[in-house]
Amino acid sequence: MMCALLKITAIRLMVVAAALLASAGPSFSQSDTEAVAKAIETLRKSNSLPFPMPMMVNPADTLWEPNTVSQPFPRESRQAMMTSGAMSNPWSLRQVFNFMTHKVKAKEGLSFEEIIEAMDSRAIDENLKKSGHSMIWKEVEAKTGRPTPRIEILQYCDAMVARMVLDYSPEFSIFLPCRISVLEDAKGDVWLMTLDWDVSWLNFTWHPDSQLDTELKQGGKRIRDAMLSIVDAGANGDW
Repeated sequence: MMCALLKITAIRLMVVAAALLASAGPSFSQSDTEAVAKAIETLRKSNSLPFPMPMMVNPADTLWEPNTVSQPFPRESRQAMMTSGAMSNPWSLRQVFNFMTHKVKAKEGLSFEEIIEAMDSRAIDENLKKSGHSMIWKEVEAKTGRPTPRIEILQYCDAMVARMVLDYSPEFSIFLPCRISVLEDAKGDVWLMTLDWDVSWLNFTWHPDSQLDTELKQGGKRIRDAMLSIVDAGANGDW
């Protein structure tokens, strides 16, 4: 029964998305945004999910001042949306984290010091400022008195791009600054990991409020490319 409901939901979502894309054209008019709101509200009230999805934002709300904090989601609505998403997600939590991560195994024989030196050198070349360096493993060893796998987390930032992103959404501050972890796994291999900031999917968003300006898109792509460059430099000891 649940699989059937999920299939129906997926079909309805595709139909709604196709209709919106076909009708909207290159830009959204007032009638377009009203149609978007009506379509989403209809889907929200449908019985295709175990319970109706809450609608806490106006899909047509595109009039906002830069650096404006959005109204918080009520806890009950957040829980309902997350529960519904969890029920339809075939992945485990570990797979979700894996999906979000860009990772590269370091070349064999490189020390942590060599990896981090190469990363810091490449960050300078990429015009990213190092803003933090956390050695979690040292604190764990100090508190437990026992050896623990080594992990260090390095933070890098471009303040001007960060400002542009925060003007679009102050809530994005929870992701700042950009981080790269250097860690030892259970096999003794060293990995470099960072959140995959792939913004190419934005080319397929239909919501008018998701249409970022060219400067912000270019800035986001530059940061992602720079972070991947730093990861590659560290993994290969390239400085």
